[in-house]
Amino acid sequence: MRIDQMFRFPIKGLPGEPITSAPVEVGRGILGDRSVAFSNGTVEVADGEWNSCLSFTILKNNKSLQKWSVKSEPPFITVSAPREADGDALTFDSSHVDGRRELREYLSVHLPTQGPYRRDVISTPNGMFDSQLSGISIINPNTVRQLSKAGGIDLDPRRYRGNILVEGLPAFAEFGLIGKVLRIDGARIAITKSIERCSATSVNPETTEVDTNGPRLLATHFGHLHCGIYGTVLTSGPLDVGSGIEVEEMREEESHLVPAKRSPRFATVLSTTAHSPEIVELTLSDPFGWFSEHDEAGKYLRVHLPDPLWRNYTITSVNDGTVKIAIKVQGDVSRRLAKLQAGDELLVSGPYGTMTAPNVLRRRTALVTAGIGITPAIGLLRDPKAASLVEELRLLHVERGRPSQLSVQVRELSSLVDANAEYQRFDSSERRPTRHEIAGIVDGCDSIVICGPEGFTREVHDLCLEQGILPEKIHGETFVSPQTDLAKLFQGLPAASVRCQSSGTEFIWKPEDGVLLDSLEAEGLDAPSLCRAGSCGQCAVKLLKGSVTYPMEPSAAVPAGQILTCVSVPAENVELDL
Repeated sequence: MRIDQMFRFPIKGLPGEPITSAPVEVGRGILGDRSVAFSNGTVEVADGEWNSCLSFTILKNNKSLQKWSVKSEPPFITVSAPREADGDALTFDSSHVDGRRELREYLSVHLPTQGPYRRDVISTPNGMFDSQLSGISIINPNTVRQLSKAGGIDLDPRRYRGNILVEGLPAFAEFGLIGKVLRIDGARIAITKSIERCSATSVNPETTEVDTNGPRLLATHFGHLHCGIYGTVLTSGPLDVGSGIEVEEMREEESHLVPAKRSPRFATVLSTTAHSPEIVELTLSDPFGWFSEHDEAGKYLRVHLPDPLWRNYTITSVNDGTVKIAIKVQGDVSRRLAKLQAGDELLVSGPYGTMTAPNVLRRRTALVTAGIGITPAIGLLRDPKAASLVEELRLLHVERGRPSQLSVQVRELSSLVDANAEYQRFDSSERRPTRHEIAGIVDGCDSIVICGPEGFTREVHDLCLEQGILPEKIHGETFVSPQTDLAKLFQGLPAASVRCQSSGTEFIWKPEDGVLLDSLEAEGLDAPSLCRAGSCGQCAVKLLKGSVTYPMEPSAAVPAGQILTCVSVPAENVELDL
């Protein structure tokens, strides 16, 4: 592995420049990289202090920045606005307060404010990076090529604004470098985490135009929003294009630099247990212990294969840094997972999910499941604290043939719940439950959890509505494969009215209008958003009435009483605090 290309971004948010050599220092990045940043007026900022990237004028909130021109010989930077003649370009000393004042005046003429506060150009000794402790960003072009192939679009790796582009690393292998140290000549760089991407990746660095939805592209084909890795400089030294990169183990005293995340990382397969010809349970180990850090009964793990392919699997248990997921062997992905042996590595992310035990277990709870949909029931019932609040538990499960080990496990777990438990199992090879039998299970319940194939889930959901059960009491998880076209997952939903209380806007949502965020913007509303893929949570708005459904489960936490408009659609008439 070696450095193939290097880039410096003198002004945060503006285009970078190719370089062939530059030094790095402990706690800093490449010399002159992100040396200054221009605040956007949304908050007060102080020179010398690090602030969140949302405080600044950057590419994610002003796509026109890619049309600017920037060159530098640190500490001197030359910047030119689009269509400005060479004589109108500004050259300033970024290390001096007078130079930064010149830049503030120049940028203020060309870039509109986004808030009421005084705007300023600020700098910090360590650089204004998105991640406060990270000074180096590294991109693997082979991973970008996989995304290009999957999405049918030619993506330039420069779109991801990395300082270093590496050569000789297989696609996705960069995630295996997290928790390692890269030695480049005399420099040592700790790889601390992967980089979550925003809408800045929607801008083509060559044409300077927005030509795709960058976050949605990643979410659809990779199942996550990460591309690239962050590094923190541990030992100063020079970096040169062509330099070789060696991988070393991180020292114990350096391990605190790697925070517990839900982001992609490689887990090791400890064992593969076949409960039946169709059901396999994988036990995985996470070298960082992140499973336990973010675990909550009912959440799921996402696995990522290099094709790229990805699927969600309910977590059936977490214990001492290990996690178990149950897999029904019926498709290409599940067959490949079932063949994994002890010692194999698997790229995973999570845990994710909003259908957790505290959110859905109530005094009277019904769990209605089919096939591999039994696994969420296992996940929910393994939370003894939440399960102890259930006074009446009703379970109905449909599967083919003899009881699976998973359904036996659910029955055992239900017997441990201090509640009046009723369990009904139907062998679909003999008969399926009637609508009357399902209605008897859900009648009078405070919460109904439905998990199984798409047709089964929709049928039970509709039956619940016919029984007069309020939509907010119905929780569903459909086992479907990821779709290239997100709209396919909600094309059968009926039209619904959307009322925005604050603005007074009212309109009828239809499936062809896209997710709620798309339809709100089409109505001229300035709806909050950032990643547009259910990861950052910035699009959250308060739901005043009605309910929504998520065609693609968001990875961001959804606050109680709120919804994420970028990945939700109305399940009925809704009213929003917008």
